[in-house]
Amino acid sequence: MSYYFFLLIIQNVRQRIMNYDLKLISEMCAELGFENVNETDNSVEISLFDEGILVFQNLQDENDSLIGFLNTPWHNHGNIMFSGKDGNYTEMDYLDILEGLKKGTVLICEILLENELKDRYLVHRDYFDELMFIQAGEEIRLRRIA
Repeated sequence: MSYYFFLLIIQNVRQRIMNYDLKLISEMCAELGFENVNETDNSVEISLFDEGILVFQNLQDENDSLIGFLNTPWHNHGNIMFSGKDGNYTEMDYLDILEGLKKGTVLICEILLENELKDRYLVHRDYFDELMFIQAGEEIRLRRIA
């Protein structure tokens, strides 16, 4: 097998992996007891709390996907790697994220400056290094939804 043929196979596999199975996400949300779930052709929105809407989205023209919160800058493509201050880490796929939110191992971190939300993103309870990056005047809030 030629090197270029091998690269084409890898690229094809990556393209298929990069899209979320939105129907599976919706079904898993129902099984886990998430009540406010809205599925469209290219996304699933999960309302975790007031103004805390987690979105799984397949980007139509780019063969890519992302996870993020509405109206905040943070987003991630594909699996999420959580790292601790000691250098240890764990990687979770989108289904692991849903389960982690329900189990309490995945938390929601909010960064506020002068009581205004600046960002909202996911963190892991056991692999948490956010305190190393806090800036003067910032406040960190952690939410556990289950």
